[in-house]
Amino acid sequence: MPATLQRLDLELPSAEQAVVDEFSGVIRRYMIQKQDPTVLARLVGVAFQRMLGNPESRSEKLARAHVRGLEVRQQLAESEGGSLSSEEAARLLRISKTAVLKQLAAGRLFAWREERLQAARFPRWQFDDHGHVLPGLEEVLEILNGNGRLNPWSKILFFLQSRNGPDGRRPLDQLRRGQVKAVVQAAQAYAE
Repeated sequence: MPATLQRLDLELPSAEQAVVDEFSGVIRRYMIQKQDPTVLARLVGVAFQRMLGNPESRSEKLARAHVRGLEVRQQLAESEGGSLSSEEAARLLRISKTAVLKQLAAGRLFAWREERLQAARFPRWQFDDHGHVLPGLEEVLEILNGNGRLNPWSKILFFLQSRNGPDGRRPLDQLRRGQVKAVVQAAQAYAE
């Protein structure tokens, strides 16, 4: 039985356990090749789409919606340069991995947790070309982190989604241009 199922003490009917075992084998073979797990998630979505075709039942519609959600997460994870491991972020910032994780815990950096390994993944876009955290990011994160309803993907959407402002720039683009005050105001509205 896979470790996550053992940890959760789930008892599955034998037919369902056989499916889990089969999926686990495919995932294990894929991971042995040291492939990016987010690519595997995208491929699972493609497979579901091919199998479900045009959904008719409520459960098929829900399955397709879930797959679309996984695809959006994949796109967000890969956008603007992808993501860095905590080790890669430490090298970029020229600090220790421990210091990077402390900055994450303090809300000065942003990351999401990769479920499979419980490892932090840091979006590359929060760093400039010189290996520094974007000016103003910490201030914006403080606002977003103050709203317990916002999960990491909601926060990523905040930074990467175009706004209905006069120039239509994304908060990320505004931070890169030094327009911290505008992003802070947008974050306050988003977090309400």
